[in-house]
Amino acid sequence: MASDSREQIVRAALAYVGEQGWESTSLQAVRLRAGVSNGSLFHYFPTREALGGAVIAAGLCDHQSALTAELRAATGRRVGIERVVIRHLRWLQDDRPLARLFLTTPPDVLRSGLDPVAVAENQRFFQDVASWLREHGWTGTPGLAVVLALWIGPAQEYARRQLAATTAGNLGEAADELAAGAWRAVRPLLEDSTEDR
Repeated sequence: MASDSREQIVRAALAYVGEQGWESTSLQAVRLRAGVSNGSLFHYFPTREALGGAVIAAGLCDHQSALTAELRAATGRRVGIERVVIRHLRWLQDDRPLARLFLTTPPDVLRSGLDPVAVAENQRFFQDVASWLREHGWTGTPGLAVVLALWIGPAQEYARRQLAATTAGNLGEAADELAAGAWRAVRPLLEDSTEDR
């Protein structure tokens, strides 16, 4: 029952974010939509930031599942590296309110909004990515954080700038170039990288 209330709150907040953005989402509106008491709301989410972290975590769970599916469907290293970048940009484009919240929330606030299930799913996602990289020649050096920064970092920064602009453009317009750049950055980290040149 208790986790049901938490889920109701997160789902209600996610709906509001999708409809009007995080900036216009009030805790009172979320509480009413979720049908919970003030006590329940503040028990699970003592701050607006904590709720924001939980909303991002819920959205990221679906997104990470889609990215994992892209890797599993990839027919080679280059295809996998590029498809993840393109899929990531499509998610940011298609769900702009959540993307803005995701790109502006400090990592420590995001981590504080993760429940144990979300933490486990997040860890599983990164384990899956690391396994895929190892299957395709990554030795574990440099570390996964560096590989991910090279792989997704430029697309992330491009999206952050576009979404912060008054009139944000289509993130897909640069997807092919960013995907090709990600491949050029990650390819040297994969042993025997003659495949997919």
